Amino acid sequence: MMKKTLVALAAVAATGGAFAQSVLTGEIAYGFSSTNANNVTTSGFGLDAADITFAASEEVEGLGKLSVSLNIDSHAGRATGMTTGDHSMTLTTAGGLKVVAGSVQGASYLGQGIASAGTSYDDNLSGKNISARTNNDVVSASMPLTDTLSLSVSHTEADVALGTGSALAVGATTQRYNTASLTFKAGQLSADGGYRSYDNQIAQGTTSANTQSRASVGYDLGVAKIGAGMTTTTYMYGNTSTQSLLGVNVPLGAAKVGAQYGQNVTSGNATSTSNYTRTGLQLGGQYDFSKRTYLVAHWNSYDAGNSINTTGYYFALYNTF
Repeated sequence: MMKKTLVALAAVAATGGAFAQSVLTGEIAYGFSSTNANNVTTSGFGLDAADITFAASEEVEGLGKLSVSLNIDSHAGRATGMTTGDHSMTLTTAGGLKVVAGSVQGASYLGQGIASAGTSYDDNLSGKNISARTNNDVVSASMPLTDTLSLSVSHTEADVALGTGSALAVGATTQRYNTASLTFKAGQLSADGGYRSYDNQIAQGTTSANTQSRASVGYDLGVAKIGAGMTTTTYMYGNTSTQSLLGVNVPLGAAKVGAQYGQNVTSGNATSTSNYTRTGLQLGGQYDFSKRTYLVAHWNSYDAGNSINTTGYYFALYNTF
């Protein structure tokens, strides 16, 4: 997603061997987007991104490196206020244990992960024909097991106030979930797999998740990167949603081009209209004018359900700092 060039704001050498550093990163992007759904087109120019991230880190004696990050987002353009984006606190120990707590919009496992092969280009099929990203409060821990294999576990809740908990989210029964994952990386090969369990389940609910399994793999051929992945969610009624994605990314000097193909298959529902196969395709590319400035563009076409076939295109110029 966002390419960042770090700019040091302050570096304060403290006593007792401690060292603290603060940095500022950000981006501004302006572009054009057009979407056609059932022959109705919406389009126009506008601000696509405008945000800054403050980050600081410190070596804490006896603990390790403590890092914090706070993002402030004004992507909606001129407004009376700004919104808080992702923010997190990370502790990394000398033994390699990493513990993270934060409030984030998690990356799309398929659309932005190993399966995508790096073809996001500031957009992907998440929220189109595969599951959308969500805002969550997360605490996670990860640890290398070998030189090539690492383990991570996480607990995720709805993005609500401290102590409220997803179960008490106003007006909704929100599901929390725990995830365990293994990640493998050796040379040009990378892969991961995981299992997720949910709470706050509704008996026989067709949209109340029970478990989810996921896996993806990617390989860098040099001339191109390729990836593939799949997630299967089983609901309390017994119905399932299986989503898959194939990605390919080709470097061409200062440019790179790529494609994503995604598919969502539901089965086991009581009515035939609830069992379907929806597909989506995205083609895109990026051209780097410099280390800080780049142009992104993409075209996509996908089945949004309810007989709505959607196509669209987008381009924007990004400057990062």
